[in-house]
Amino acid sequence: MNLLEDQYKNSSKLNTRINIHEKYSENKNDWHLWLFDQLNISPNCRILEIGCGDGTFWLKNSERIVSSWNIILSDYSEGMVETVQKNLEGIPNIQYSQLNIEDIPYEDNSFDIIIANHMLYHVPNRKKALKEVRRVLKQEGAFYCSTIGVDHMKEFGELLKRFDPNLDYPSARENALKFGIENGSDQLRVYFNEIVYKGFPGGLKITDEKAIVDYLLSSNTDLNKILVNEKLSEFIYFLASEKKSNNGVINITKLTGLFESK
Repeated sequence: MNLLEDQYKNSSKLNTRINIHEKYSENKNDWHLWLFDQLNISPNCRILEIGCGDGTFWLKNSERIVSSWNIILSDYSEGMVETVQKNLEGIPNIQYSQLNIEDIPYEDNSFDIIIANHMLYHVPNRKKALKEVRRVLKQEGAFYCSTIGVDHMKEFGELLKRFDPNLDYPSARENALKFGIENGSDQLRVYFNEIVYKGFPGGLKITDEKAIVDYLLSSNTDLNKILVNEKLSEFIYFLASEKKSNNGVINITKLTGLFESK
């Protein structure tokens, strides 16, 4: 099992990262509710979400699901598919599937709406994936994909380097360089004519240094092997000092938003 598969084999590590946003975001508009507001979904739509994770998006918006929609939630991880089925048990007109976005097992022009939130930067062959999305999307359909920018959570890396110059937190930056706010439009334009970007404003104001530690250790890095025992205690003390010198908060940049492509 590689690092990415381990990170997403179930929802526990993902939930740790979701929680820090929900608890410490300056923007009190819930991301999942805001995201739903951006979707233009007509009655009788057939909807495919790729990389649905634990289904938090649909759970939070469950009362807004229209009975005439036909929804398929999918993920590359079998564990995630099992989790989302449990989390959304009792919500009608939802089906579940394990699939790879590079080889979508549906016919051409099958869906009115396709959603891929914060996942395209994980896809090894994005050109093949986007070509597949375009193939199964109806001519008049819309593809919604959210992502991050290169400065998203940049302070995590800065904090680590100030604590120990040998440490870094590159994953957010590396992901954005693959498919992010700055370059996503160019990649999408190969397959879609109309692309609109909408940003979700606000950063994080974190008042508990242990929340930062939990976030970092849940991420796809080797930090959970390095920040242990005395080293971990020293890092927590360092973060507490940083917080104290900044009026009791640690500010973290967030750059995230949504592309709508037609």
